[in-house]
Amino acid sequence: MQIHINELASRAPYSDAERAVTSLEDARDALAEVGRWPRYAPTPLRDLPGMASELGLAKVWMKDESQRLGQNSFKSLGGAYAATLKVSDMADKQNIVLCTATEGNHGRSVAYAAQRLGCKAVIFMQEHALDYKVAAIEALGATVIRSPGNYDDSVVIAAAAAEKNGWLLISDTNDASDRTVHHVMHGYGIMALELLDQFEPARFPTHVFLQAGVGGLAAGVIGVLSEKLGAARPQFVVVEPETAACVLASAQEGRPAQLKGDVSTVMQMLAVGNASPAAWPILSIRADAFITVRDDEAIRIRQRLLMGEFGLTSHDIGLSGVAGLTGLHTLIGHSSEAAERLGLGPDSRVLVFGTEAGPTTATATAPADEQAALQR
Repeated sequence: MQIHINELASRAPYSDAERAVTSLEDARDALAEVGRWPRYAPTPLRDLPGMASELGLAKVWMKDESQRLGQNSFKSLGGAYAATLKVSDMADKQNIVLCTATEGNHGRSVAYAAQRLGCKAVIFMQEHALDYKVAAIEALGATVIRSPGNYDDSVVIAAAAAEKNGWLLISDTNDASDRTVHHVMHGYGIMALELLDQFEPARFPTHVFLQAGVGGLAAGVIGVLSEKLGAARPQFVVVEPETAACVLASAQEGRPAQLKGDVSTVMQMLAVGNASPAAWPILSIRADAFITVRDDEAIRIRQRLLMGEFGLTSHDIGLSGVAGLTGLHTLIGHSSEAAERLGLGPDSRVLVFGTEAGPTTATATAPADEQAALQR
């Protein structure tokens, strides 16, 4: 486990520079739109008393995104909202083509928007993309193109294809000057607004663990909560796979990092090597710590969750979806010093995010690479 305590973390008033990235107002605008969609409803909080007892904490909750908008992931808030903003006032929608790169969930969100808006969608996925993720996107009428290399390669390929063909790129990373990237994060801010309604102020979580791929989810939630709660905000801990820790590397380097080499992980929705420059201004000064987890740790936590050991019966959250929960469990188990520095103890109320449904939602068995990872 890698642990980076962020000495730059601030509880100062939210700045205009941060509001230019994402804000409480931006999240409210997103909710005004998404709240009108047929299947919108706030996602539930799941109590995990078994995890709280095992770790010596007062409470552990999971914000369960596994049924969000019928698309099984928090990502349905971001890409679909950004695409709606880009397309809604355009004429001749049937000839508009939306384009993006994805490991699965963001592309499904963009495909969902295309279906709702009457557009076409072309989604680029890396050559080893999970079949059930591909099938879910194709079921919405989108065209999926498997591209060589990893996710970061598919981002470059999708951008080039969009420019060449005149398609509308709905990206959630890379170009900080592209307002579409910010609009994706604004959609994710809806989750923060829901949390503010779901918790009484005196019982709000003291700690929030959020997984990161490029960092958009973490920035979208952290930004809104930091602006609203000010100095009373929770401690924020960002969790990544140990093989794809581009956000932690960014904290170490002081700028958005680009990893070299293989970033493969069974937490495939987080298999990313390039941190988002758009998200970094928030994470660099509002995240209190950055940590990593191993594949086998995530697999075991997911299995225990499925078996009901933490007090939630037969609930299928994907491997990427349990990264935050795995980070909490691993941090307290492996580094009492870091846990103490972050104030984790018997009075702590901890929130994690179950960001996606597991493969058994769409297939009969989990991917074979889960079992392979357990043998490493």
